Amino acid sequence: MGETLNKFKNKNFQKNILIYAIIFVAVIFLLNWLVKSSQAGRNKNQAENFNVYYKELLRRCEKDGKIYDCCFNSVTYMAANNLKTAGIGCDPGFKLNTFDCQGAYKWCEMIR
Repeated sequence: MGETLNKFKNKNFQKNILIYAIIFVAVIFLLNWLVKSSQAGRNKNQAENFNVYYKELLRRCEKDGKIYDCCFNSVTYMAANNLKTAGIGCDPGFKLNTFDCQGAYKWCEMIR
């Protein structure tokens, strides 16, 4: 009888652990979704203040209805510092700069 009770307790314990693990994973996914959706809202509000040049760059960051973070961040940086995208090269006294992620624009910054 004691062995049957231990098997029953083990099955209940394993079932409870599985349920708690599923709930934990669901909460993590929900929190991740909430953080990303609030960030997207802030990005949209920030982009509304861009001038036409940066809005056009930002429009090119959008693919399949989604704005890519790295591209958006590079446009935000350029807008904040009044920088333009780099052409073939940079003028003397300037250096080429970009963010180290896929989709970022390149721009020229003054060498300091």
